[in-house]
Parts: sequence; C-alpha cells; structure tokens
Amino acid sequence: MVFKYNGGTCDQSDNIQPQTLFSCFDFFGGPPTTPGETSFILVTDIKGGSIVYHQGPVAVGDRYLVADQSFLVDANMNITIYRNGITIGENLLQTLVYHSSCSQNLFLKDRFGASQLVVFVNEEQGLQSCFFNATFTLTIGNEITGGNAILASLRTTLRQGASFREIDFTDQVVDQVVIPGGTLQTAPLSFDAVIDLTVVTFNEVNAFVEARSPKSFFCFGTDTTNFVSGLALPPNIPTRTPTNAPTGSPLPTPDDEETACSIDPGILCTVVNGGGLLSCNNIAPPVSQECVSGGFPRELEFIYRGGGCTSNLFECSGSADLDEVWITIISEAQNILWNQVTEKDSFLDLRGIDESMSVEISTVQDGRVGNLLQEMIINTTCTDSSNLILKDDFGALELVEFTNVNENGLATLNAAIARVKITYNVELVQGTSIRAKINSASSVGGI
Repeated sequence: MVFKYNGGTCDQSDNIQPQTLFSCFDFFGGPPTTPGETSFILVTDIKGGSIVYHQGPVAVGDRYLVADQSFLVDANMNITIYRNGITIGENLLQTLVYHSSCSQNLFLKDRFGASQLVVFVNEEQGLQSCFFNATFTLTIGNEITGGNAILASLRTTLRQGASFREIDFTDQVVDQVVIPGGTLQTAPLSFDAVIDLTVVTFNEVNAFVEARSPKSFFCFGTDTTNFVSGLALPPNIPTRTPTNAPTGSPLPTPDDEETACSIDPGILCTVVNGGGLLSCNNIAPPVSQECVSGGFPRELEFIYRGGGCTSNLFECSGSADLDEVWITIISEAQNILWNQVTEKDSFLDLRGIDESMSVEISTVQDGRVGNLLQEMIINTTCTDSSNLILKDDFGALELVEFTNVNENGLATLNAAIARVKITYNVELVQGTSIRAKINSASSVGGI
C-alpha cells in the first residue's frame, strides 16, 4: 500500500469501516497541514508492533510505502504519527487503527486521519493507483504554403495547480526545416507528467515555437491545452454497463410502406469557453468581478470590440476600429500570447500570463501585419492597481473572463459571457426497424 500524508486531524477521516475496526485519536492539536512540514510516521501491526511496515520522516504532501518484506500486510494496522523521530508520548500527534485487508472494501482515496490510501497491490486486482502517468507529445506543422520554416526554438510549460515546470526542446529542433503543408519529421517530442487524482487540479500545457523563413522573416506559434483532473463523475452520469443483447423486430416484420417510423431527437449543450470549468448545468454568475487574488491569472479572455485608449492602461496610443485587424500580444517574459488576424467581436483566449503584456493592433495587408493602429501595455497581476474588472474596456479590447488560483492550487473561473454550443442529433427509437429520412427540422425556444 502507498499512503499520501495530508496531515490534519481525525475529523477528516472518510471510509466505510465501522467503529469496531477503525478508531483514531489526536494529541496536541493533531498532525500539521502545512505542505512540506515533516512528521515521523510509524506503521506496525496491532499485535504488539512486531512487524514494522514503515518508519521514518514524511513531509505533508508526500507519499509513504506500507509493506512487509513478503509484500503481504496484516489484516489490521496501527499508524502512529510523532512530531519527530523521538517516539515518546510528548511528541505524539495522532494514532489510529484500521482494517487493512480487502474484506472491508478498501477504496482508493479512503482517508484514515492524516493519511490517504492512494495505491494498493493485491494478487486479484494487481496495481491500482490514484496517480496517472500522462505523456504529452508536441507536433510542429507549417501551414504556410509559400516556403519552408526553419525552426529556432521550442519551449513548453506545464502547470499543475500551484506547481510550474518548463521543458525546453530547442536543442532538438533548432535549424530543422519544416516544408510547406508538412510537419516536423524527427523523433517524438514528448514529456511525461504524473497527475495526482486525489485532488481537484487545473492542468495546463502551453507550447511556444519560433521559426524563420529562408529570407529571415520571423514567425511565431503557440498552442495550449487544459483540463481539470481529480473530478468525480457528476451524479447524473451513471457508469455505463454493457449493452443488452440485440433485439429482434416485432413479428411479423412491419411493412415499411404502411408503418410510420419512430425517431428520437436529442440536444447536446456544451460551453465553449471556461477551460472545462463551466457546463450547461453550471452557468453561474462570476464569483468575483475583479481579479484581486494576488499573483498572476491563469487565463484571461478578451473580445476585440474596437475603440481608443482608456484610463486603466499603463501606456497607450492610437485607436483601432476596423472590422479585421492583426493583433500581437506578448507577455513581459516574451511569451507570445496572440499573433494573428482577428475579426471584430472575436474572442482572444490568453494563457501564460505574467506581470504585464504589450498589445499591438495593426492593419492587415496581404495576410500580414500592416500599419500600426494602437499599442498599449496592460498590467496583468491580480491586484487593485491593475483594474482587471470584467466588462471593462482596455483600449480596443474588452475583458470578459479571468481564471485565478487560490493558495491550494484550485482554479476559480470568473466569466461575464458563456459561449454555448448546441448540437442536435436524431436517432431511431430503440426497438424500431423502419428506416427514417429526415425531411425538415426546427428548434424553438432559447434566450
């Protein structure tokens, strides 16, 4: 077994074991909860401590292994947590007894006081774990039809809650050539990450690539993907079971010239924005109208509305009101957040935010950047002085969404607009055998 040491008191215990098998007691306020703070954990059998499954210091947030040399554990265990390695009563923080055999239906994520079960191994089920090993693979393509792209750099970043990691693939791609309409032909550009499913975590991967043409024109590209891990299935989505055996047509077989068909329409609603944190059953008003949580927002979303300079900008000059412009947005750390043709009322979803970002809005000439119309600097820290307020204009841009992260690494989405996509489908009613031809369809209702 592997446990994750969360720290905390017996009150957070969450398992189905009866009081006759599980008991827990705290002393001197119980174990700490500050990430990284160390305690001494001793795990033994309950028959006198003749079998020691684990003993040693463990930091809050780390995992510890519970195993015997034979890799078999006793049916009942004692976990005792001390302030340090001096195992005397004055240093005792928590002691508990739990039933450690599978006869009592141990579940992954079960909490026993300050410890949470995250991995177990048995002969019947093999290895079962709350940690998922994910592999992210990068692909570089050249969508420009006019010439080769000579790669200059490739970086990717991974955010998992409060943690941040950067992977640099520049040495593997520099001076490699990507032909028009083709992709980079080289060894897979990938990296691995461990996803902890015991906590709800916002995960985000960003990729930044730079290249030049044979005539030394520079180009940039970015991509991002994000998802939330550690979420349980919504209660209205049951676990799917195997389908029933095929059903036969009613006897006698209906005459398709005389029998009406039976169809069943369906509607699927999805929210396009929000990074997976919004659903059609959960479109709620924003918790905060202004980003003042400190640090940097995980994500900002603007709409190009057009307009002149506004008073909430650090620097600004010019005005942009064309129906189609080229917008380039670069963070203070020189991450390219946006660099493309943008039509009026289009959404700009920006990730990789740091202290500020420079915005240049230009005309479009022959599919390229033309004359500069407006340039500005937007402060992007979540503080009062930045004035990151929903529905406020920042020059030609309107802020409509931000995602901030609290001290526990949990993401909170605040959106002034929900972009909803409605998908319609039609199926034959189950058990019918008359084919149907759709002649017309209509939808009523809406906003």
